[in-house]
Amino acid sequence: MTALTLSGQVALVTGAGHGIGRASALALAEAGALVVASDMDFARAGETEQLIKDAGHKGVAAVADVTDEKAMAAVVDDIVRAHGRLDVVHANAGVLMAGTALTQTLDEWDKTFRVNVRGTFLTVRAVLPQMIKQKSGAIIITASVSGLIGEPDLVAYNASKGALVNLTRQLAIEYAKDGIRVNGVCPGWIETGFNDPVLGHLDTEELDQLVGTQVPLGRQGTPEDIAPSVVFLASDWARYITGQLLPIDGGLTSM
Repeated sequence: MTALTLSGQVALVTGAGHGIGRASALALAEAGALVVASDMDFARAGETEQLIKDAGHKGVAAVADVTDEKAMAAVVDDIVRAHGRLDVVHANAGVLMAGTALTQTLDEWDKTFRVNVRGTFLTVRAVLPQMIKQKSGAIIITASVSGLIGEPDLVAYNASKGALVNLTRQLAIEYAKDGIRVNGVCPGWIETGFNDPVLGHLDTEELDQLVGTQVPLGRQGTPEDIAPSVVFLASDWARYITGQLLPIDGGLTSM
């Protein structure tokens, strides 16, 4: 089998300024791709770009709000104009706000769906024309184990990530004929601060006890635990894989 490589490919990662997005951008660059690291916060995107370059790889920062259709289209237009192609997209940007059906505010519900679902949809819609033209492309959507199971105090987040699970499947079926593969990663509890709205009230001992009870591998994951699967799904090693959701959760969903 040939080595896993993305040499010569161009990748876009949204939400690349921190956490899973940053780790994914770094890993895709290490695999040989030129990575466009996009984030709402240009300073954080610039930090990711610099980390990529410091490691001896190719990276470019971009600023865009995934909920803004024109902004996402402009980012993709800039990529194609500069590089002539777009091979890999990791649609990763997202938000999490805790709440139940009685406590979640409508503003929180709407923002969750605006960023997680609308933002992912607009990212994909912006890149599809170029991938269809190329007759090739790999799209990786950051869903979540929260889209596979129900959890207390996460009504909007669970619902939005469930939507992404089936969006991944629908897109895979729709665009397989165009040589485009669409898959999703479903992270479990990842130590990035993203889960602070749910876990932030716990002290270290309480968190360790909870993780030890709920996660068979006995620890929270890290962004670097997610990134290799993104690279794999982007690569030719996954050339016969589409429409799949990969839990990366230390066994949490097997409990």
